[in-house]
Amino acid sequence: MDPAIRSDAELARDARAGSADAFDELIHRHHQGVFGFLVSLTRHRQDAEDLTQQTFLRAWRKIRHYDPARPLRPWLLTIARHESIAALRRKRPLPTTDPTTDPHDPWQAAADNQPARRLWALAALHLPPDARAALWLHYHDELPLDQVALILGKRTGAVKTMLHRARRTLAEAAANPPPGPPPNPLVQPAFVPGPPPLPQQRKAPPRLVHEPPPLPGQLTSTAS
Repeated sequence: MDPAIRSDAELARDARAGSADAFDELIHRHHQGVFGFLVSLTRHRQDAEDLTQQTFLRAWRKIRHYDPARPLRPWLLTIARHESIAALRRKRPLPTTDPTTDPHDPWQAAADNQPARRLWALAALHLPPDARAALWLHYHDELPLDQVALILGKRTGAVKTMLHRARRTLAEAAANPPPGPPPNPLVQPAFVPGPPPLPQQRKAPPRLVHEPPPLPGQLTSTAS
């Protein structure tokens, strides 16, 4: 059967059994979603690209731990958030230049509409990473609050409060705009999370060099 017409759960079961082709199809489906989420956290496209590759590499190594009865996207985005946190702990200085516009960049696509561009620019300036991530997941990706809470490692009530405060902060910022053109949401501060760069594959989702998933007796050493 053509992998493109199979469900995530079916592909995940095959990937758990060692199918690299099934996992490649999952990468193709979810690459942009993971990348957009990581851009919302890092505000730096190159770092988001690197972290996206790391996320899928980690997901491949941990695929035997995934329960196909549960939605795949929250599981992937949870891994992505953990990778971003780990990168933040290794944070390094980066140039503060505006990255080159990529028409396939989901953050740029969200910002192409002028009101949306201003909204995400204000979010980048005034909100902490978890609040930006919550906004992206709930309003851009249209995930329900319980899944947003799972991804961010918070209770649903805490996410509701976070979103309420984020909307209030953005409303206040929009009511008192600074002079001049709106800032570009992709311009990052002097320090942002980012690991050493991986090989770039900008034109299409990366096809990873796969090794078979670990055997049950090898899970402790390979899934960490």
